[in-house]
Amino acid sequence: MIVYLIRHGQTSANVERKFAGSWDVPLNERGISQAMTAREKLKDIPITAVYASPLQRAAITAKTISEPHGLPVVTDSNLKEMNFGIWEKRFFSDVQKESPELLNRWFQNYREFRVEGGESVDELYDRVSKAYDGILSKYDVDGDDAIVIVAHGGVIQTLMSHICYGDTSGYWRFEIENCGVNKIEYVMGYPVIKSINK
Repeated sequence: MIVYLIRHGQTSANVERKFAGSWDVPLNERGISQAMTAREKLKDIPITAVYASPLQRAAITAKTISEPHGLPVVTDSNLKEMNFGIWEKRFFSDVQKESPELLNRWFQNYREFRVEGGESVDELYDRVSKAYDGILSKYDVDGDDAIVIVAHGGVIQTLMSHICYGDTSGYWRFEIENCGVNKIEYVMGYPVIKSINK
């Protein structure tokens, strides 16, 4: 079994360095182009199923990728990005200037720290890892299925940490690019990272 984890295409929030978790920001022109490029990369691979976050930046990226395969996109709200609470739609630089101690706590105590109205990484991990394991349970990991999951940077960081470490300890160890294709192949039941951001 092969799993392709793909971050959505670029958005204006990515360019402007704004917090966009639950904010349903659309793809920009470059993001649409990146989704088309990802589609080209995967168009000749026999894909079994496509799953996605329901936020439009991920859902539209997934729909673009799924079209050559004639597959529906199965959305799962547990694949949504981390909710950044009161930081949503705000510039990273503004938060850094106004609340440097809170931002530092987010990096240093990322597992438990939760901005007002938002989520902690532990909470993100709980829902995302369960969603991933639930998807995998539908298939034979030693079979020939190829699954695409289109989500968000934080979600894929969480999943890579889940796959490699079994917890959140690797959350900051992965940089996930817009529409980068991250390939995980299961061999004798064990996940093997074949490529990152290809």
